[in-house]
Amino acid sequence: MKVSKIINANVIDVTSGDIQLSTLYIGDGEIKDIKPQNGKVTGDGLDLDSAYLSPGFIDTHSHLVMYSNFRHQLNCSPESVTSIKEMIQKFQSQKEQLLRDGWLRGYSYNEFELQEKRHPNRFDLDEISTDIPIYVQHASAHMGAVNTKALELMGVDLDDPDPKGGRYERDEKGQVNGVLFEFPALDKAKKVLPNIEPESLAEDIEAGIKDYQSRGFTSATEMCIGILSGMDDYHAVLNYLERPQHFRTRYALDYKLLLEEAEFKDMTGEALDEKFSSLSGGFARLGGAKFFNDGSIQIHTAAIRGEYYDGAPSDDTQFTDDELIELFIHFQKRGYPLITHANGDLAAEKVINAYIQTKDLKRTNIMNRVEHLQLVNENDIDMMIQNDIGGSFFTNHIYYFGDIHKKKFLGPERVKTLDPVRWAVDKGMISTIHSDCPVTDVSPLGSIKIASDRTTRNGDVLGEEMKLSRLEAYRKMTIDAAVLNGTGAVEGSIDIGKYADFAVLKENPLDEKTELNDSLVTMTIVDGRVVYED
Repeated sequence: MKVSKIINANVIDVTSGDIQLSTLYIGDGEIKDIKPQNGKVTGDGLDLDSAYLSPGFIDTHSHLVMYSNFRHQLNCSPESVTSIKEMIQKFQSQKEQLLRDGWLRGYSYNEFELQEKRHPNRFDLDEISTDIPIYVQHASAHMGAVNTKALELMGVDLDDPDPKGGRYERDEKGQVNGVLFEFPALDKAKKVLPNIEPESLAEDIEAGIKDYQSRGFTSATEMCIGILSGMDDYHAVLNYLERPQHFRTRYALDYKLLLEEAEFKDMTGEALDEKFSSLSGGFARLGGAKFFNDGSIQIHTAAIRGEYYDGAPSDDTQFTDDELIELFIHFQKRGYPLITHANGDLAAEKVINAYIQTKDLKRTNIMNRVEHLQLVNENDIDMMIQNDIGGSFFTNHIYYFGDIHKKKFLGPERVKTLDPVRWAVDKGMISTIHSDCPVTDVSPLGSIKIASDRTTRNGDVLGEEMKLSRLEAYRKMTIDAAVLNGTGAVEGSIDIGKYADFAVLKENPLDEKTELNDSLVTMTIVDGRVVYED
């Protein structure tokens, strides 16, 4: 349904926090005028009956393509699976529905939430099948587990050494037990997974977008084309962008694809941005080139200053300083914004320094970014501000992994400043918060709640003084997200001349008495068109 007028809307001003009952006039997909109302009015137009009109939520870091495809796999998250035994039973009972292209797949298990308190291994997965290859991805997306059949297809012998930059878990005999750590090990599985037809994956993406829209999102950033299935991801995105568009998307590409695939030879960032925009009628843009400089805290592969609370040494960064600088020079000369994953503070420091050393070569107005930033200190944030570096904090970790970080990985003191968005806000850093979906649930209101109450699954508050106000957290999913993306002039707030992209909420999300969850969203409007209605 196309909307030209909205009446009786409680319009949320995300800058001031004020709310004004108003009538909005919409044309050509943008807000043409906003007229305050003294009371309710009658007449033509979409009548919101005093519901709350919010700017559409903007996701700045998730894996839309992976999430969309995962919807065909077994959900092994703590909300769905409580033990390895239950995981095996669910695979067995749903084998026919889950079998796709000869493989059984699962996602988002967390060993600390399983009754057995360990990773599933090949011996467990062999109970499901010894003939069908099986791959189950960890909640971090930085590790997973496979059965014996999958190891055979991967060409991994039980006595093989660890791949450089990755690791195999081993049984009491010292043999590979099917648990794979980090991308060099996971890539061996990815290489033998069946190709995904672009049309099929494009249909998955459309279905995944409907889910995002039901949460109030009007825009999302796919943070790594290639992380699911290499070039299959890219061709599926092109297929999707040729279809009628009803959602704004941005795409970061795995730097290895850009370096190694013939399709990208001599292609500049400007040319790829234009390709996305032209195919989609302006709905899609290039996000940048994506790099990973470390792994995850909860599997000891994040590069941190010092050692982990349980005494484990820090992992090395994925790149040396010289390698980072060489890559950043190459891609900045070609006009790509740089986006680099760094969970640990040591990894983030290295990325920040490499950005600073190569900033004179930057050719795009889009900010270079550091992603996750879970352990950075105030000096790191100062350096980012001084050098025009943006970032996004993985605050969802506080709820989903905060308890185990406090107990095992970071300890009770260091965990108080996990994901220090408070410092970023106070210092004026351009930053957002994110879900990293499917690592955690893609819920803007859920992410806002976590950033403002900093409460773990077990109910502990991690750093009372680090909480954001609801309004501050709300901005991170709206206007601040637009600024980080370089689109603050056209989206992120409800102002004349900006996109007619809205989320309609049945209660005031800025009221502390309102419980923040997805059920508040009753309608989503993109480009002046209703794309979701409860």
